[in-house]
Amino acid sequence: MKKSLMGVLVLMVVLIAFTAVCDVVWALKNVCPECGKMVKDMELTSCPNCGKIVNKCLVCGQVNQIKNDHCEKCSASLAESRVSRTISKEVRDDLRLGESDRAKIDVELAQIEQKVITEGINPELASRQVELLILMGWWSLANSTAKTFLSEFPNADQSTRMSACRVIALRNLGFLALEGNRNTIAAEYLKAALAIDPKDAKSQNLLEMANEAK
Repeated sequence: MKKSLMGVLVLMVVLIAFTAVCDVVWALKNVCPECGKMVKDMELTSCPNCGKIVNKCLVCGQVNQIKNDHCEKCSASLAESRVSRTISKEVRDDLRLGESDRAKIDVELAQIEQKVITEGINPELASRQVELLILMGWWSLANSTAKTFLSEFPNADQSTRMSACRVIALRNLGFLALEGNRNTIAAEYLKAALAIDPKDAKSQNLLEMANEAK
């Protein structure tokens, strides 16, 4: 219990430092986490003083050159790995850092974003992004992203699934608006959902509630 509490305190300190002083994280990119030596040759993967690997991805295990900000194998952010590696593996294992479903989705969304920057958008990446946004419950972003997908890739194999995702997002946006007594806005969302899928019973029921509440 004492060890876990200490681990939580260590984690809080590290995260606060990471959030408040982002420049420090980037500066750590070429500082050995073992001996503290600043490595001048950014093409290296390990410290020339002690041999410690400096820029290892904790998502896939790839050893990257020190200059990399994203993993060359999986595109995950290496800044997060650098911060996590300042916490002992024992504490990371005890706290199961990065093992929650939401943490894993966050990592994958960041990977997709980086792949889009380096490789460009394609139906596979775009549809997976929408699916992850749905899992996170980010309804507004899921709706707009699915709408963009259907505009850019209308004939893609994933189009039917993306339409279904839009219905889910719009239905939930309608429900949230209904809960907030924004009945007119709720009705607009739900009508949009039914325009995509007229047989969606949940959206139809919510629309009836929104109309009755006006």
